[in-house]
Amino acid sequence: MKTTLSSIIAILCSVLYLAVYFIPDMGGSDVMGAQWLYSSSLSLGIVAFIALRYKVYEEAISHVLSYKFTWVFSLLVFWAIGSYFYAINPTETLVTLARLITTYFVFLNLSILYYKQDRTFLFTGIAYGITAYLFFDAIYVIKGFSANLRTMNLDMAILGLNKYHGNKNVTAATLLILIPFAMYVIMSAKWLGKIAGIFALFLGTFGLFLMNTRSTYVGFALIIVLFFTGLIWKKKSALKPALLFVLLPVVLAIFVSNMRLKLAVAGQDTETGYGTVTKRIGDINIASEQNSRLHLWGTAIDYAAHNPLLGAGYGNWKLASIPYERDRANELFVPYHAHNDFLEMFADLGLIGGLCFAGLFLLLLYYTVQFLNQKRGDELMVIIAFLAVTSYGVDALLNFPAERTAMQTMLSLAAALVLIPLDKTSFNLRALPIGYLIIGFALLAPSIYIANETFESLKIQKFVMGEVNSDPKMATIDVEKLPDIPNLSSSTLPMKAMLSRYYIRDKRWADALRALDESEKDNPFLHYNDFLRTSIYAAQNKMDSAHIFAKRAFNAWPRASSYYKNMIFTSAKLKDTNEIKRALQVSLDANNDIAITWNQYLLGMFEVKRGTDKALLAQLNQTLKKFPADTAILNSTRTLLMGGNTNLQSLTAKGNSLFVKGKYAQAAKAYIDLAQLDPGNFTHLENAGICYYAGRLFTESLIYFAKSEQHPGNNTGKSAYFGGMSQLSLGKKPEACASFQRAQLKSYPDAAAAIAQNCK
Repeated sequence: MKTTLSSIIAILCSVLYLAVYFIPDMGGSDVMGAQWLYSSSLSLGIVAFIALRYKVYEEAISHVLSYKFTWVFSLLVFWAIGSYFYAINPTETLVTLARLITTYFVFLNLSILYYKQDRTFLFTGIAYGITAYLFFDAIYVIKGFSANLRTMNLDMAILGLNKYHGNKNVTAATLLILIPFAMYVIMSAKWLGKIAGIFALFLGTFGLFLMNTRSTYVGFALIIVLFFTGLIWKKKSALKPALLFVLLPVVLAIFVSNMRLKLAVAGQDTETGYGTVTKRIGDINIASEQNSRLHLWGTAIDYAAHNPLLGAGYGNWKLASIPYERDRANELFVPYHAHNDFLEMFADLGLIGGLCFAGLFLLLLYYTVQFLNQKRGDELMVIIAFLAVTSYGVDALLNFPAERTAMQTMLSLAAALVLIPLDKTSFNLRALPIGYLIIGFALLAPSIYIANETFESLKIQKFVMGEVNSDPKMATIDVEKLPDIPNLSSSTLPMKAMLSRYYIRDKRWADALRALDESEKDNPFLHYNDFLRTSIYAAQNKMDSAHIFAKRAFNAWPRASSYYKNMIFTSAKLKDTNEIKRALQVSLDANNDIAITWNQYLLGMFEVKRGTDKALLAQLNQTLKKFPADTAILNSTRTLLMGGNTNLQSLTAKGNSLFVKGKYAQAAKAYIDLAQLDPGNFTHLENAGICYYAGRLFTESLIYFAKSEQHPGNNTGKSAYFGGMSQLSLGKKPEACASFQRAQLKSYPDAAAAIAQNCK
C-alpha cells in the first residue's frame, strides 16, 4: 500500500489531528473541553474512513495491533477502564478515560495510516506541517507577550499566554515538542526549506524562552544534547551543518529572548516573579514556591505504596491527594496533580497501570536504539521522532501533560513515527482488524458523548466557578442545565454542591439539601457539602443542626478559615464557650496561629458574653501586640470590644442593615460617610466597594476598591481581589488578572483559585 494518495491521506490526517493546537475554548472555562471533543470526533471519523476502506487497510491494522507497544498500550487502557468499578469517583474516571481512549486511537489510526508508506515523503510532509504549526504558535506567543506588556506587568503578561493551551506551562511544552521537526526540515531540505526551518526554529526558541518555564528549559537542553549525540553516533557528516544551521539560530534566539526579557524587567515598577533567561535558569530547582514537587511526589509514592494493586482509580489522584494536605495547606488546597505523570499513574492504577505507562516510553527507547544499531532507514527520522517523545517524557516527569490534548496528540504521532520501521511483529491474528473496528466504535462513541458533556459543563462552569467566592448571580435555571458528567468542578468541588448555592440564594432549602445529599460521595474529603449545610440551617435558625455540620467540616479541615469561622459562629449562637475555646485550640494545634484565628475567637466570645470583660480586653490587647501588621483585620474588632465612637457605631449599624435589606447603593453611602469619619480604617472604603459590587454597580465598586487598596494600612489583598472580580464582570480580563496577582502577592486566600480559573 505504497501509493502517493495513501501518503497524502496520512499526512492530511496528521495535520487535522494537529489542528487541535488552534482550537480555542469555544466559550468553555478551559480549552481542553473543545479540544478533546474535536480530537475524539476526528478519531471516530478516521476509524469510519478506515472501515470504508477495510480491504486496503486490513493488513496495516493487523500489523499495528501486533506491536508489543500496542499491546502494552491496550493493557493500560483496559486496566484503566476496569478501575471504573472501584474508583473513589467513577464519574471522574469516565471523564479522564475518554481522553485516554482518544489518545489511544490517535496512535492506532496514525500508525495504520503510516503503514508501508514512503517514509521520506511521509516524514517530510509531516515535518513541514509541524514546522508551520511551530511558526504560528511562536508568533502567537511573541506577539501576545508584547501586547500583554502594554496593559499588565511582566508576570501577568507571561501567564496570559494561554489562549490555546490552558496555561503558560502547557503553551511552552507544546512549543518544545514541535521544535525537533523544525530541526529535521533544516537538515533535510534544500535552501528555501532550510531557510524556512531556520526561521521557525529561531522564532520557536525565542518564544519558548520568553515563557520563563523552567521545565521546558531542561527539556530543551536535553533534546539539543541528544540531537548532537545522535549525529555524532550515526550521522557525523551532518554535524557541521547542524552546528551552523541549528545550534547557531538556537543560541541567537536565547540571547535575543534574554535581552527582550531584560528590557521588560527594566520597565517594571515592582519586582516580579519571572525574569530573564539567565535568572530563571539560575532558579531551577525541584521545589516550587507554594508546593514542593518533592512533597507532591512523596505523597503519590506513599499512596501507591499503600495501594499497590489497584490505586485510587484512573483520574482519581486529585481526590486521593486531598487528605495529605489537611494539616499542611491553608484553606481548601487541592494539588490536582502529582507534577509527575508516571508517579500519578502508579497512584491511579497501581503497579500494573504504572508499569504499563512507563513501559510505553521504555519500548520507544528500545526500538529507537534498535533501529539505529541496525541502520534501518534514515537515522535522522528516528532521532527526530524520539526527540519529540523525549520532550513529552521530560514534561511528564515534571508536570502533567496527560490531560492536555495537544501534548497527547504529539506523543501519539511521535510514537507512530518511531515505530514506522517496525516491519517484523511477534504474531499476526486474522481477527484483529475486525476487533479494531468494533472496539473503535464501541469506545469512541461514548468518549465523544463524555467529551461533549464535559464541554457543555465547562461552558456553564465558566460563570459558576467565577462566582464561587462571591454572591451567586447566575440564573438558577441556567445552572440546572449542568450535565451529570463531570460531577466535579475543575477545583474538585461537587457540581451539585455548586448548584445548591443557587438554591440557597433562592431560599429553596429542600432542593439545596437534596443536591448536597446527592453529591455527598462525589468528593468525600473536602467537606464542602457540610459547609453549605451549615449555611442552610443557620439561615433557618436551626443552630443545633448548623453546629453539627460546622463541626464536621472544621474537624476535617481545621486550617480552613471559612470552616473555622462557621464553627465559632454556631458555637457563639449556642452560647457554648467550651466549643469556642476548643475550636481555637484545634486551630492553633494545626499551626494556624494567625490574626484571623484570634479575631474570630474574640468576636465569638464577645457575642456569648454580650459585651466585654477584663479577660476579653486583655486577650484583645495581647492579640494587637502579637499582630501589629494586621490592623486591617483587627481594627473593627477593637472598635467593637472597646465601645468605639457612637456615630461610628450608628453608621456601621445603618450600613449593615441596608446591606442585609439589599439596598446596596444606600449602604455604600453609609460606609463612605464612615470612611470620612474614620479615615484610618480602610475597611469602610472596602465595604463601600463590596456594596456596589453586590448591587452589580461594578464601575462604582472599582473606585472604592482602588481607594481601599491604596490605603497605607491595607495589606490583606481583599480589595485587589474584589476589584479583579469587578473588572472581570466588566469584561476587563487582563486588568482583572493583574488585580488577582496583586491579591495573591498579599496572600489573599481566593486569589490563586481566581488566577487558575481565569488567567492560566
